[in-house]
Amino acid sequence: MKILFFLFLAGAALAKESPLKAILRSPVETLKLYNSFKGEQQLSFQAAEDRMRFRLFRKSAEFVAEENSVEGETAEFALNFFSALTESEKQSWLGFNATGAEPNPLPELNSGLKSDKTPDEKLWTDEGKVTAVRNQGACGSCWTFGAVGGLETRYARVAGFLKRFSEQEFLDCVYEGRKDGCRGGWMKDAYEYSARAGGRLARAADYPYTQRDEYCQASSKPDAMIAAKIWGNVAVERSEQSNINALADGSLAVAFQVTDRFQSYSNGILKDETCRGYPNHAVTAVGYTKDYVLVKNSWGEYWGDAGYVKFTRNHHNCHLWNFSSYPSLVPTGIVDDDKARPTTGPRPDPNPNCRDNDPNCIKDWCVNAYIVKDHCQRTCGACTDGGDDDGEDGCPGGTTLCPDGICRHEHMC
Repeated sequence: MKILFFLFLAGAALAKESPLKAILRSPVETLKLYNSFKGEQQLSFQAAEDRMRFRLFRKSAEFVAEENSVEGETAEFALNFFSALTESEKQSWLGFNATGAEPNPLPELNSGLKSDKTPDEKLWTDEGKVTAVRNQGACGSCWTFGAVGGLETRYARVAGFLKRFSEQEFLDCVYEGRKDGCRGGWMKDAYEYSARAGGRLARAADYPYTQRDEYCQASSKPDAMIAAKIWGNVAVERSEQSNINALADGSLAVAFQVTDRFQSYSNGILKDETCRGYPNHAVTAVGYTKDYVLVKNSWGEYWGDAGYVKFTRNHHNCHLWNFSSYPSLVPTGIVDDDKARPTTGPRPDPNPNCRDNDPNCIKDWCVNAYIVKDHCQRTCGACTDGGDDDGEDGCPGGTTLCPDGICRHEHMC
């Protein structure tokens, strides 16, 4: 019976119908899937809320199944921690806000053309100049992660090594006394704050992220901008090629409009035609090829392609090119001998010998425990190293130590 079910899934994949559709045709199987989802996400609700969350989950599952059935689609979509959230709750994971500001200027004549110095491909992740993916949580602080991401690669080029800087300093200090940074902000404001403060920014280790806008503690935290200082914001002209030219020199803080397709993105190259509004989320562009722009998100490694998304080339990508910027850095001539260097991303593969037993595995199959265990361990993220499951922070495998000292899945902190 199991073999027949597996053959059914394989046949469904060849027909480009999501196997999730078969589950959704059965109320019993849909409820089983929901209960499995709650267990994976460590969710528990009272009866009335549980009914509401189930309706949201089922709607999300129907959306994912439909998107994965589209012929010619170059991205895959999956259920994730957004799948049972309300629209209001989803909004708290965004946070780019440039209200009243105009998009960056369009290129002047010939200035937006490809430069002779711009290679056809540049992936800063391959050069060890991108820090590991982090999780902003349900605080609209994406603008701080975009701003820090736009700095890290460029500082690494000056200092000679990668250093992880503090999003929390931006969150606490940029709008102090004016507004709550968890309700949104702008990367430009972050860079201009540093310029006013003498070009400073602390390390993340000295000024760690808490998911809350608290009082500014910059005066008591050591400045980690040793080899260079931040002297302001550089706006990138509003075109794809201008962004690519700038990205060839270092990472960029960028913004775009999040859609349901983006929130459900799992892997592949995303071409989104569904956006109709204004940019509302900030991220970091960290490289490009002829086919895609590689972007690092701030929703943790369990979202998307290990925390990343590939946006298609030669497309607007929901206004991705409109507000791009990076910090203006002035070298100090001082050698930065800080040896507390972060883990870079993407992380080394902890299970290089783990393989799928079936070459046709797709993430849609991961809703079935039998398929995961016996056929698609690699695709479904079910690889184990056979040893101690506890991480460096002492938490069980798959969880992390939250600021309150409790081990949870990262997105639940």
